[in-house]
Amino acid sequence: MWLLLGFAFLAGVFTVLSPCILPILPAILSAGTAQGRLRPLGIIAGLICSFTFFTLSLTAIVHATGVSPNALRYAAIVLIFLFGLVMVFPRFSNWFAELTSPVATLGQRLQGTEPSTGFSGGLLFGVALGLLWTPCAGPILAAITTLVATHSINLQTVLMTLSYSIGAGIPMFFIAYGGGKIIQSSRFLSRHAEGIRQIFGCLMIIVAVVLTLNWDMIVEQKLSRYIPSAMIENNARVQQQLQQFHPQKESVEGLSELGQAPALQGITGWINSSPLSLAELKGKVILIDFWTYSCINCLRTLPYIEKWYAKYKDHGLVIIGVHTPEFEFEKDYKNVAAAVKRLGVEYPVALDNGFQTWQAFHNHYWPAHYLIDQEGNIRMEHFGEGGYVATENGIRDLLGLAPLSMLEAQPSSRPISPETYLGSDRNKSYTSAITLQVGKTFVYDYSNPLGNDEVGLKGPWQVERDYITAKGDDCYLSFNFLAKQVYLVLSGSSKKRVQVYLDGKTSGEFYMDGDKKYDIVNTTYQRHQLRLKIPSGINVYAFTFGDE
Repeated sequence: MWLLLGFAFLAGVFTVLSPCILPILPAILSAGTAQGRLRPLGIIAGLICSFTFFTLSLTAIVHATGVSPNALRYAAIVLIFLFGLVMVFPRFSNWFAELTSPVATLGQRLQGTEPSTGFSGGLLFGVALGLLWTPCAGPILAAITTLVATHSINLQTVLMTLSYSIGAGIPMFFIAYGGGKIIQSSRFLSRHAEGIRQIFGCLMIIVAVVLTLNWDMIVEQKLSRYIPSAMIENNARVQQQLQQFHPQKESVEGLSELGQAPALQGITGWINSSPLSLAELKGKVILIDFWTYSCINCLRTLPYIEKWYAKYKDHGLVIIGVHTPEFEFEKDYKNVAAAVKRLGVEYPVALDNGFQTWQAFHNHYWPAHYLIDQEGNIRMEHFGEGGYVATENGIRDLLGLAPLSMLEAQPSSRPISPETYLGSDRNKSYTSAITLQVGKTFVYDYSNPLGNDEVGLKGPWQVERDYITAKGDDCYLSFNFLAKQVYLVLSGSSKKRVQVYLDGKTSGEFYMDGDKKYDIVNTTYQRHQLRLKIPSGINVYAFTFGDE
């Protein structure tokens, strides 16, 4: 339990690196410009308490009172707007202080603070942010949300949510506090503090407008490609701990026989279609996409799904987006319909507000794709982002179409090296001089030049099913690639740097700062020879490539 709580905390910390922080970042930064030395602390305390409370109880509150989650959301947006207005027009501050005086008085009594500290006003502001913040759903937050939706809350769920919230709040506090310190330490900025405060007030008003119109998700989708997501929750020990909530599943690449698909159950509404059932769609190839419109990982996959729908709908493909909400406000039909229109989704969308279809498929992920053949059998499963070429080739295979060529498989007009896994299960790219020995340490020493898209190892490496581990100080990993960008998924820790060599010359080096995907190379588009010196104890999972 303690291990999972620790990783929930770290997952919250890494949230600050994701696009999901962008809608509330101006509000966090504004805390450093507003009056009151304890205002940043009040904002973060309010955000932590609010997010924890509403994540665990908003569904129950809505059901018990009939209050619309949209009403609570818009009330929070109005509060953000008013705070921004007061920062732009200071003469409104007295009026606003009277408006919030009951809360301020209560906060002062509980905390023993004076009005000048700004804690109580910050606390109220943080509560509003907690209602508006929709963090990216990694495995830990997805597990929490599923347990809440299925009424399975216990003490561990509460502690996990609180750990996640505190983890997210700490870097936000330093952002807010640091902004204030920078202004105070600079004479130039101090002289213009009022103007800076007004600028941030304008930004908060803009944030309120953007949140009202739901433009924040469009911004997140556009920027998500430039901001990598952290890999901390994909740690094997985290996955093992999460099994106490539900059995973990791995993506099935390539067509397989995975059993009969369950029926769509508990659907509360349809968008872009009259009600559908899998039974009436027999004879069609069906792709089920579990998603939710505030999930940044889901937004990243949408362009691919929309492309498949446009490309193959006339060949017999039916795509059903099963919208299973992460947050209470995502259950509202109008909200989902507006998001579908805004995102340009044209295929049928089914609202799975009660998680019944989610549970029927034994699903645990946003996004998740299930490919179903003409007889109603599940033939492929993929969880999370990626795997687009494999999924499209699965669709084409079931439709009786030839697989994509290398040129067609890439999003650009130029071919690039394929995604390459380094563990024993899915590797196909090692030079023929290397025979993997699973679970054992073996000293590899390839000597022949690498062929196109081939991998070579040198030094002592231990091979596992999903990754390889450097077991000495002279471990080298080489790849003959065609692309501009090279990314590599790594985990573990070392006091030594990863050293990068490109075409026989030193290209750079870096320390690892977490379990995640690292940007290794950004160079000219052509075939290159990459060589990496990997420190002992580091796990290496997979290469991916880009041409942008």
